[in-house]
Amino acid sequence: MIGVRLNTFNDSSGEPEQDANSALTELDKGLRSGKVGEQCEAIVRFPRLFEKYPFPILINSSFLKLADVFRMGNNFLRLWVLRVCQQSEKHLDKILNVDEFLRRVFSVLHCNDPVARALALRTLGAVAGIIPERQNVHHAIRRGLDSHDNVEVDAAIYATTRFAEHSNTFAVAMCNKLWDMVDCESTAAERRAKLVRALRTVHGGAVRAQGVLKLLRSLLERFPSSSSVRAAIVALTHIAADTVVHVPDQVELLLSIAMNDARSTVRRAALLGLRKLAEHAALWPADCVEKLVRAATDSQEMEHTMLCLQVMQKLVACPAVCAAAANPTGGCAALRRYCSEATLSVDLTRAATAADVLTRLVVHCYEECLPVEGGDLMLALETLVIATGDSNNQSNIKPLRVALRCLVQLSRAEATVYASRTANVVGTQLQACGSSGGPRMVALLEALAALGGAPHAPAHLQPAMPALQHALHHLHR
Repeated sequence: MIGVRLNTFNDSSGEPEQDANSALTELDKGLRSGKVGEQCEAIVRFPRLFEKYPFPILINSSFLKLADVFRMGNNFLRLWVLRVCQQSEKHLDKILNVDEFLRRVFSVLHCNDPVARALALRTLGAVAGIIPERQNVHHAIRRGLDSHDNVEVDAAIYATTRFAEHSNTFAVAMCNKLWDMVDCESTAAERRAKLVRALRTVHGGAVRAQGVLKLLRSLLERFPSSSSVRAAIVALTHIAADTVVHVPDQVELLLSIAMNDARSTVRRAALLGLRKLAEHAALWPADCVEKLVRAATDSQEMEHTMLCLQVMQKLVACPAVCAAAANPTGGCAALRRYCSEATLSVDLTRAATAADVLTRLVVHCYEECLPVEGGDLMLALETLVIATGDSNNQSNIKPLRVALRCLVQLSRAEATVYASRTANVVGTQLQACGSSGGPRMVALLEALAALGGAPHAPAHLQPAMPALQHALHHLHR
């Protein structure tokens, strides 16, 4: 019975309309039932009640009733109350009697059951937004970190992460405590990874972040297990992106790991970190872009190659990177050379992604009146559109759309050079579709529609008009 209710969590089907008081009265009746199943059924319906009637008085009364169940009930009921708190986070600020709610939940921390204490810590963490500076809760979390029970320690780590997001004072106070636990030789690798994930939220601003970053980098050498290194990479990247000033150093570190670490999962974590930091492309040194190209060239795994290309996609959104890549003697010129070669790859997804990067570079050159040669790119895009012609292969549709988007962007940037040629290749492929329709024809028609917005569109669209009329004739049959 419980399993069935889980699948309909927050589902309103089959329930008659009620006013707020009647609905709350019915749920309160379920909470007071002597049967655990009926109590659980009532608890899991509270999130929907909050969504339907987001009134402070009702929500305050409901959470006090749930806190009573948490205080008096068993651990199974406490688990569901915790889930309600996690799912109703946006309504927590409507709790008016915060002290009374806290008192009822906090009382469970004094029991002898470590699982109950763990559930209490997680519940306090879930409501951290409304009690961020409560010193008694801070002390309880610190005691939980010192527990000998693994479940309670994990719950305290979760609560630490949650409170650190809302309280800078707590974050700064807990930083040394967390690091001492990370630095302890007896800490298991899995536990260390969780602690490192918590550390990324307790750096306490740009000044203190410097110390945390130094500690995390030392962790990479002292505890080289895969889980610890990956957790450290994620934490380092998060802090660097948050403080911005540490982005160049972090980019250097991640590139070194991506190029030199023998473990595939670690290299993947480093590349994911680089993809995140690519949002700050203006801070990347030119030699780092060149190292990224080298990492992509040396990669033996297609997933890692694609991640490198995705990083490049984000980098070329920055005008400074585009300008450097357009310079044949610049440090970023390697990026353009690599993408030119990759557009001819037999892997259509890789070719399309590389073409997208190269298109952004060429379009930037046209916009800034820089020297540019886009003939090879145009040929690669035409080849890519033709190569995706297998209409039975659904995986070809995405590369096709990318190639068509690139053709339209080039046509808009320099209509006299690319627009007629684009219309010709799209029209030819449209005619090849015949009356089959499908997603390929839709993509081609959308490309022609987008091309119609380019300057002097009627003249440039002329090569595609017969195929377009033929396609429209079949679509209206």
